[in-house]
Amino acid sequence: MKRRDFAIGLSAAPFFATGANARLTPARDAWPIDRGRGDFAPAARAWDDARGAAAKAIGQTDAFLIIQNDALVLERYGPDHGPATRHIGWSMTKSVTQALVGAAVAQGRIDINRPLMVVARPDPKLTLRALLTLTDGLKWDEGDYNPASSDAAKMLFGPGRLDCAAYAAAKPQAFPPGVRWNYSTGSFVLAAAELQARLFPGARGPIERRATMAKWMRASLFDPLGMTTALPEFDAAGTFGGGSFLYASARDFARFGELYRLDGVWRGRRILPKGWVKFARTPTVEPTYGAGFWLEAKAGAKPPSLMGGAGPTDAFSAQGHNGQVTLIVPSKAAVIVRLGLMDDGDAAWKALGAWLTPVVGALPDATSL
Repeated sequence: MKRRDFAIGLSAAPFFATGANARLTPARDAWPIDRGRGDFAPAARAWDDARGAAAKAIGQTDAFLIIQNDALVLERYGPDHGPATRHIGWSMTKSVTQALVGAAVAQGRIDINRPLMVVARPDPKLTLRALLTLTDGLKWDEGDYNPASSDAAKMLFGPGRLDCAAYAAAKPQAFPPGVRWNYSTGSFVLAAAELQARLFPGARGPIERRATMAKWMRASLFDPLGMTTALPEFDAAGTFGGGSFLYASARDFARFGELYRLDGVWRGRRILPKGWVKFARTPTVEPTYGAGFWLEAKAGAKPPSLMGGAGPTDAFSAQGHNGQVTLIVPSKAAVIVRLGLMDDGDAAWKALGAWLTPVVGALPDATSL
């Protein structure tokens, strides 16, 4: 499906994690626990359904939690999962890459409107802004993830796997930047590569490139949010897999969602520049996509939004292959995280949206909290 990444066995890709175990890490939790003041019966029923009648449609649900008004009000885990368990985010990583670019903007270290360094002789309008909004116009076929034809599969697990950014950067300019929207994992790999090139132009060799970037990511985003489980992976050339490869616990994905619900401010500290969350939530050519995030839309939108027009239209989300979702609902002061393993077809995503919609609808509005 063009909207999300492809999952082939990770052993096929020469990516390197910057931490030890990719599943478990000690938890350091700062969430206040609150039983909530809303109706959480639909959420409890949804969890029961996920292990029963709904399982056929939405697959395996490994983690499900709700943060409301900066408190943990519901948390459930499947077998072999818990608060400290890392889970791959797949394309939710694209949203994290958008945040990393925002952190660099807040630090005054990059300008997203400058022509790219990592593409030879780029169109002057081929910028980080174009990459983050998927309007770069580079020739790219996300496709059906057939390893013989999909650019995403070729880049991540085929001939491009040793240097993913080089594979994406070699694509010709098919359309002028800003004119056409096209879902592309390659765009966010290039965004990560551009960020690294701007931040650390003197880094030499894959080991130094990985080390400098990983240290900056932790200091600029993960540590301030308390995302102790966040584990990025880098390819053999030392480039962060900014379109697909970040692991984290459900609680840490919720922390990330809260940063966006709170307009880029965490515990009184501004992490993202003013206007960055608005940038993430503003559609460009595609009405259901902003910059690194999927947007809710009215019923009938093509492609349909996660809740198909049945949920609050201010909601926006990070979404990843196999049903990974971090759903941010400002009007409910809420963040909902669902991690699992499901089919990636339209029917499964429609079912997942239908599973989430009554949970969101039952939450009290932010004004009543």
